Amino acid sequence: MISRVSILLIALLFGASRPPAGPKYARLFTLKAKEGVFAYARISPDGNTLVYASEKRDTRHPNGLGLLETVVDLTSKKILYTENGIDAYWSPDGKRVIYSGENGVSVRDVWNKQTIGNVAPPGLGDYYSWATRDGKDLILTIDSRYYYLNGDKAVQPIQKVKSCDKVGTGERPLISKDGKRITTFVEGNIVVRGLDNCDDIFDTGIKGAKADFSWDGRYIAFHSLKPEGAGYDIQIVDLKEKTIRTLPNLKGSALFPSWTKDGRLCFRYDGPEYRGFMMASNVLDIPTKPLPAAAEPLPKSRTWEDIFPETPREKHALNVVLIWAPWSAHSGIAFDELGQAREYFASQHTDISFASAADPASGEAEIQRQMSAFASPVQRIALAPKGLALTEARNQMPTTLLFKNGVLVDRRLGAQTAEQLKEWIERH
Repeated sequence: MISRVSILLIALLFGASRPPAGPKYARLFTLKAKEGVFAYARISPDGNTLVYASEKRDTRHPNGLGLLETVVDLTSKKILYTENGIDAYWSPDGKRVIYSGENGVSVRDVWNKQTIGNVAPPGLGDYYSWATRDGKDLILTIDSRYYYLNGDKAVQPIQKVKSCDKVGTGERPLISKDGKRITTFVEGNIVVRGLDNCDDIFDTGIKGAKADFSWDGRYIAFHSLKPEGAGYDIQIVDLKEKTIRTLPNLKGSALFPSWTKDGRLCFRYDGPEYRGFMMASNVLDIPTKPLPAAAEPLPKSRTWEDIFPETPREKHALNVVLIWAPWSAHSGIAFDELGQAREYFASQHTDISFASAADPASGEAEIQRQMSAFASPVQRIALAPKGLALTEARNQMPTTLLFKNGVLVDRRLGAQTAEQLKEWIERH
């Protein structure tokens, strides 16, 4: 007969050998059937409140699209606040959000229901991230500019991320919660580096999207293309151990993760079974893998034939291609603005062609539905995963490529206005 002590020892032995439970997923907030989300959404530090920019069709806007900054109480599913705007990010204390609103750079005190406009001078960039450094609020923008806040006003002088050998300043950064490090893009790779110094630069070698820091600064999370090319996974990189984890068992695309203070991940999910926002807990229970070998750097010289071998190039001096994804709410705006730029250059008789190419990881049915909604006259051309890998479009959708005599001479990450496109193209 087995004694009770033996049974206990056996149970303890088997219990100790059990693998970790792994991540658990919870559905937080379901999007309406035709509701788009403009860029990233952000979870509050305590995980109870979500802010995102909802895409709304609005005939009062020039391109028929309105963008509504929306704050949702996830416990009650009630909307706490809406205003026209984009690119919100929570303050580290979870009381305020900063965003681009009707009165420029705006800060909203969510709980006291007060909004301050014109927080910073215009033209410094949006896509904000918010840190606390040495007890002071610090704001970083997409254009690698940053400033401290005195109350709800920017303190001059406005500063710029330090340029470093080999990596420069990087592009489209996000800041760590302590305000000391940033994630940024360098030649398509996610790179971690100092905000104001060139110490401890770490190139992950991964061509993912914007990477958000955990609250302790040890981890970054981002989405990247699935190995089979059908959708996007959430990746977590351990900056100390130089390892990687992938959120498992997600059939659809998981996009734009952000961390809660207790180590959970909130992300947007587009899948056949659900479309909305989700939360993953126990994410560090996922087994780690070594970081993949660093990808070969993108060739300095790339041609049309390298990226679009399936499509003969129209014989113009300049060729512009918009790479877009149906999961990115920027895409509709990008098509509208590209169309305006196309009309302008046609009126100027410029030797130029315009085309678009859809993200090859997206489903054809969804691509066709979106293209029907866009009703764009711009020709669609084929893009294979191999061609996508030769662009920085995996960092940011949409991305616009500019070819001169068949050679890629420049690219722009993110949706561009018609005026930005005109100025950019005319420089070449």
